Amino acid sequence: MSISVTVNDSINTVTITIVGSFDFSLFNDFREAYSDLTNHYKVYVIDMSMVEYLDSAALGMLLSMRNAIELESNIQLKGANAFIKNILMISRFDKRFDIQ
Repeated sequence: MSISVTVNDSINTVTITIVGSFDFSLFNDFREAYSDLTNHYKVYVIDMSMVEYLDSAALGMLLSMRNAIELESNIQLKGANAFIKNILMISRFDKRFDIQ
């Protein structure tokens, strides 16, 4: 379980990559991944291509991120497997996030 952050100032994008289980154990690391940034970015990409498991705490962390980031910023949830994507759709996250 880990989180890495890649900033690309030239295209005003931050990519947060999550590996393993996306659950409460990542609470502090996930919050720091976007709240410790010195700039505000137009696009925040959450790379979920290596997420094996997601729980309700992860859904709450994503909602907290959405509330902390300015509304004009786009948050993209990318690469989730079919099972996780289904959870996101059932939870109506497609109304608040760009699910790809």
